Formats: sequence, C-alpha cells, structure tokens
Amino acid sequence: MYSNLLVPLDGSALAECVISHVLALASSSKNVSITFLYVVQPLDAPLVKTIYKKKIETESRAAAQSYLKKICSRAVFKDNSSGKVLSGKPADIIVEYAAANNMDLIVMATHGRSGPGKWFYGSVAEKVVHSSKVPIWLVKAASCQMSYGHRKLTVLAPLDGSKVAESVLPHVKELHKQLPHNKLDIVLMRVCEVFSPPITYPPPMAMSWDEYLDFEKARCKEICRNYLLEVQKRLSKYGLKTRIEIPEGNPAEKLIGYANKSSVDLVVMSTHGRTGISKWAFGSIAEKVLKGANCPILLIRAK
Repeated sequence: MYSNLLVPLDGSALAECVISHVLALASSSKNVSITFLYVVQPLDAPLVKTIYKKKIETESRAAAQSYLKKICSRAVFKDNSSGKVLSGKPADIIVEYAAANNMDLIVMATHGRSGPGKWFYGSVAEKVVHSSKVPIWLVKAASCQMSYGHRKLTVLAPLDGSKVAESVLPHVKELHKQLPHNKLDIVLMRVCEVFSPPITYPPPMAMSWDEYLDFEKARCKEICRNYLLEVQKRLSKYGLKTRIEIPEGNPAEKLIGYANKSSVDLVVMSTHGRTGISKWAFGSIAEKVLKGANCPILLIRAK
C-alpha cells in the first residue's frame, strides 16, 4: 500500500490539480499519511542586501506555512495530513525528503507556477523524475478535473518482455487494493515492433520481401500474445482481471495514441525496459509517453 504520500505544492492552482488523485489514494484507509511539501527557493538577487533577503525569505516561509495550513484543514485531509516548509532547490529537496522519510509515492503536477508552457522539460518535475528512486505519480493539466467516484478506471500497463518493465506489476496489484471503489480495467500492452530490415534476413526459405515481412509480423504477434497471456495468468491469481492489446508499430506512438484515444485514466510504466538502465527515462519510450499522453502517469524506476 502507498501509506506515505508526498505531495509537493507551490501555491498555484496548476500544482493543486493533484488533489483529486491524492484524495482517491488516501480515502481507502485511515493509515494513509499525506505530507504536503512547499519548498521556498532562496532569493537569487546579488544586489539585494542580506538583511532584506532574510526578511523576504522569512515572509515567504510564513506565507507558505499559512497556505499549507489551509490545505491541511480541509475536511477531507484534516485527520491524516501535515504540511512541511523547507528551503532550497525544489527538485533536490523533494527527492531528498522522499528518500529520508521513507515515502511510498510522490504525487506531483508536471507544472506549477511556470505554467503549462514549460510542461516537463527544464521543470522541477523533470529533475525529480531524473533523480527519485521513489515512484512518482505525475499529473498534467488535462487530468486536473479527473473524478474518481465509484466508476471503473482504465489502467494501461506497457510491457516489453523484460523483467525491468515487469517491475510495474506489483504496483498494479497495489492500485487494485488501494482503489477499492474503482473496479480497474487493466490493459496489458506489448507493442509488436518489426524492425526493418530484420536481423535474420535473408530468410532460410525462398520468399519475397513482402512475404517475409508478413512472416515476421505474425511471429512477433505470436511472441507478444504468448507473453501477455502468461502475465495475465499470473495476475489472475491475485484476483486481477486484465485484457491484452498488441498493436503494431512504434512503441511510444502506439502507447500515446492508445492512452489518448481510449480514455485511459492512468499509465503505469517503468522508466526503462529493453533499452537498459543507461538510457533510463530520457531519450527513451518513457520520455515520449510523458510528453505525449494526457492522462496521469505512475512512473516506477526499476531497481
């Protein structure tokens, strides 16, 4: 269970778009604890005297504490939340606080005071994703008005056949437990990507290029289907009902297209799979999905 939630805020309505998601995760148990974190950045103004800098920073901290007090006093958070104001570089503080305080999950917006224009790149969210070992639930502006209620939620879990990508499966099981009011429609997806030209070309038997390409596609689909059926069987032992999707094409494009066109409520994915740890999120499929998908994304950095 995600018992300890860290929710970074900056006082903006954009950053507060995570509230409905936090509420859904916290409403299932009284044991869920929420920490709202506000990071006050040091004043970078060389021409301002130190005494005035300290005064401004003190006032900023007081305003931040007052803001978090109002957030925590809301009826839905009154009994299980607390506010924390710290000073420093936001991304560094978020990552350090999450690690030091054994947080189970960071729930944050992909934009805040800087607005949606900056979205992910060069933002606090980008830096947190780069550095955090704690899972991160990222929310974009398009997901701000999401209502959970008692409706069914569609959860997309992209897999590529690797154990690294499968690190998302325990989190899918936890979501099944932590969102008891929402029957999860879990979609296991593996994209059939036929490389051109295939490494094994020419084929062992005489056939045209088109015939061989069809052969490779059929073989790829079979491999993907057998793999997903095996994962589906494993998850069924825990009471999880799943369905499988095997689109053909570019993995990132197919994931983004499916997520946006099929009204997916959440994508649960690893930050690296077959590409290996060295590529991690950036320059990989995860990076492109983070940029292109409109729904929230639960990002797990595989160990």
